[in-house]
Amino acid sequence: MTAKENLRRSREALAGLAGNARRNWRFLLGAIIAGGVIWAAIEASDRQGRFDIPSGYAVRMTCEPDPESPLWNGGCERVAADIARKDKPGFVELYRAFVTVHHRYIPSPATRSRFRGVRCDQGFDLDAALRGTRYVFVPLRVHFAGACTVAEVQAIMTEIDERDRALLTIERAGLSHSALYAGALANLTEPVVIFAAAAILAALIIL
Repeated sequence: MTAKENLRRSREALAGLAGNARRNWRFLLGAIIAGGVIWAAIEASDRQGRFDIPSGYAVRMTCEPDPESPLWNGGCERVAADIARKDKPGFVELYRAFVTVHHRYIPSPATRSRFRGVRCDQGFDLDAALRGTRYVFVPLRVHFAGACTVAEVQAIMTEIDERDRALLTIERAGLSHSALYAGALANLTEPVVIFAAAAILAALIIL
């Protein structure tokens, strides 16, 4: 086979690939976008996990015995069982933990709706309600902004407990592949991402 024949065959192969690309551009574009989204979800999961591990450790530190701990560790008994756990969490548990930590708000929309318009407790004092509890620290206290009833404070405390249990779950997993992929899946199943994917798919079909 001569060099000219090799060159001709190479050109024909390239032309065939170009033709296939033109005919299947929707599929190729969709695959590129999907790959980019998955890569971004995994990268975000890695960053989230690296932040969550010290946050979970901070929950443990807050609840460790200390001569002055009665000044701030009220409520630690609510997460004590999770602090004591040493087992490695499974994929489903990790997925739920990432959803709780990164895709839920505190207070939740349900809690906001429940207490919207509710009359404040007479003489309610938020400082007094949080005094002696772990919720008095600034990173947690901010969630209570605007709360003016004991019932609302208790509801927010419960949601913080759920988030902290999730942080402890992620901390137990460490920087494992299971945690990385569970976090990525949690990012991919965020309603906004699903809506955007549906919109892109619809646009590719229509074009």
